[in-house]
Amino acid sequence: MNMKLTLMNRLDAEERELMQQIQTYEACTMAVLNMASDQIRSLHKFAVEDIVSSLHRMTVELQTELLHLRLEKALCQPSKH
Repeated sequence: MNMKLTLMNRLDAEERELMQQIQTYEACTMAVLNMASDQIRSLHKFAVEDIVSSLHRMTVELQTELLHLRLEKALCQPSKH
């Protein structure tokens, strides 16, 4: 049982870490969008699009990683039946 608890603690810590990373990427995406709307004339439209797309792609990758981790956690839980 102790080994299972250690695994769950590790998975919980990884989940918190991924959620913080996702929140950071989302905050950066919003910051770029806000900056772009304030300075639209001086920024290169396609460069901004590339930056936002890259941030979004990383967010999706992290969300997929989080999904897999949550599935692993669910499969480690004792049966509730």
